[in-house]
Amino acid sequence: MEKGKMKEVNEEKKTQFRWSKTMSKALLTFLASEVQKGNRPNNSFKSSSFTAAANVISKKFNVKCLPKRIDNHLKTVKNAWGIISKLRDKESGFGWDDNLKMITVSPSVYDTYIEANPTHEKYLNKKIDMYHEMAIVVGKDVARGRGA
Repeated sequence: MEKGKMKEVNEEKKTQFRWSKTMSKALLTFLASEVQKGNRPNNSFKSSSFTAAANVISKKFNVKCLPKRIDNHLKTVKNAWGIISKLRDKESGFGWDDNLKMITVSPSVYDTYIEANPTHEKYLNKKIDMYHEMAIVVGKDVARGRGA
C-alpha cells in the first residue's frame, strides 16, 4: 500500500503547476471573502479554506490544484506583500499614490535602487494589482494612513 502512495506523490511532482495572473487574482478574491467570513482566525487560514480554494481554482481553470499549492502560492503572495510594505515605508525619494495603489520613486533614486534590487522593479512606478485583496489576505494592518 505504501508503494502505491509513493507513486501517487511522484506522479504529482512530475506535473508542474504554474499560477497565471488570472488564477492568482481568483485565489486572492476567494481568500479575501474567506477572511470576511471569519475563516482566518489568528491570521491563519483554516485548512477547509485551502481545500475550498483549491476546488475553486481547479474548477474555474480546469486544472488539478491541491491545497498545498494554495499554501505555497500564499507564501509567494506574503513575500511580495513584505517587499511592498518595505517599499511603502521607505523615505527619501519614495512615495505612495493611494488612488493608483502605486509606489512612486523619483528618477534620481530609481536607477540606483533598481541596480541594487532588480527584483523590486515590478513594484515601482506601476499600479499594484489586487492591492486591496492582498492587504486583506496577507496584510497585518489593513487600515493604514489618514482616515483609516
